[in-house]
Amino acid sequence: MNNLKVKRYIEKADRYITQAEKEFKKGELCQASEKYWGASAQILKAWAEYKGIQHNGHIWLFKAADELAEEIKEPAIRKQFSLASALHMNFYEGWLTEREVRDDAFEVKLFCDKIKQILTNKEEKK
Repeated sequence: MNNLKVKRYIEKADRYITQAEKEFKKGELCQASEKYWGASAQILKAWAEYKGIQHNGHIWLFKAADELAEEIKEPAIRKQFSLASALHMNFYEGWLTEREVRDDAFEVKLFCDKIKQILTNKEEKK
């Protein structure tokens, strides 16, 4: 990956997923939720940075998710990012059950893997 900022965002996303998994296994659902949110935000920032679009705030991240969903013709991207946002809220509210965090985390991991794959494929084509 040539762009250092993009690479750093990807590395952070990977690190947050690892941390989230550890927190989840310990039963720390609020902490796990926030790490999953962080991973989704970081990987989306990587894509936005690659595309040269604004990504410095929640509203811009939602706009980036929408733009990405349109570009790759996958509406699930919007839903997955919304689930990540619910996990972010759970950090403060603590209302999601273990099953809900696990299910939402599954979608967040798909979201992160998809974007990472997109960025890796774009880089390989250069």
